[in-house]
Amino acid sequence: MTPPTVRLPNFFLAGVAKSGTTALHAYLSQHPQVFMSPIKEPWYFGIADLLAPPYGDEVREALQRDRAWLQHYLPGPHEPNVWKYVMEWDDYVRLFRDVQDQPVVGDASTGYFWLPSAAAAIRAKLPDARFAFMLRDPADRLFTLYVLNLARQPDITFPAWFQLVVEAPQLFPSIIGAGRYATHLERWGTIWPRERMRIYLYDDYRADPRAVLHDLFRFLDVRPDFPIDFSRRHHETTVPRFRFLHALRQRMFPDAGLRWIPGGARRVLRRLYRRRRDALVMDPTDRRMVVEYYRDEIGRTATLMGRDLSAWLR
Repeated sequence: MTPPTVRLPNFFLAGVAKSGTTALHAYLSQHPQVFMSPIKEPWYFGIADLLAPPYGDEVREALQRDRAWLQHYLPGPHEPNVWKYVMEWDDYVRLFRDVQDQPVVGDASTGYFWLPSAAAAIRAKLPDARFAFMLRDPADRLFTLYVLNLARQPDITFPAWFQLVVEAPQLFPSIIGAGRYATHLERWGTIWPRERMRIYLYDDYRADPRAVLHDLFRFLDVRPDFPIDFSRRHHETTVPRFRFLHALRQRMFPDAGLRWIPGGARRVLRRLYRRRRDALVMDPTDRRMVVEYYRDEIGRTATLMGRDLSAWLR
């Protein structure tokens, strides 16, 4: 008996990280004509880059651990919203075994935007795909990544952290390198026709998510007015409520976690321990430093998009 043909992705939400892609993935999944991979960020088409220098054995070992985990996950029910890398084609194909008659089959991997070989790798396997990119003010995006890093380094200042990631770009390509929007868009433009790509701005998405989803659904040729529930927040950035206590805990119990606490109590403790990052605001001097770093990229991105991005330069 011939095994049933598995449908493969014809749409990619390909970046950029910390620009609302997790929420967008969840909203896309609500549409009955869209099937999104149950593993967000499989990164299959960028794995070749992650297995090459400057990445080393640590990355390879992490990928192998994910593959071992996948052998238990893939045969059973596909729990949604799992984050694991997928490095083997057969494993990647099995992510889409539950596709039925949805005309759109999607993969949301932010690494595809900046990993050098991803665009060409997708073209070689899936030449009819379409893409959406969400771009965010580079300084705001970088500050959000800094805030996330405070969980590991609660005492580091933004200038010190910025200098660290700039001076070792080979170690932090998804932080600094991913913000070179024009460079990456130019590469994508040499491989994929412009009509197969949609580029959105995070500020537009925050201001009117329904309008962005409506346009994206039209781009994907599915029902554009399908009602989407926007009430739930997804992957919201939070910070320790008391940085001094968090720094003390990191020094005294660096590997301590909450896994031993029951799920309900763990969620309550996290709400008490952490808060939304709204109270943390980027210092204007720090912002100017980042703006100068990305100034040329911002100007070229504005030209490529045909949009006024002068707000990113202020």
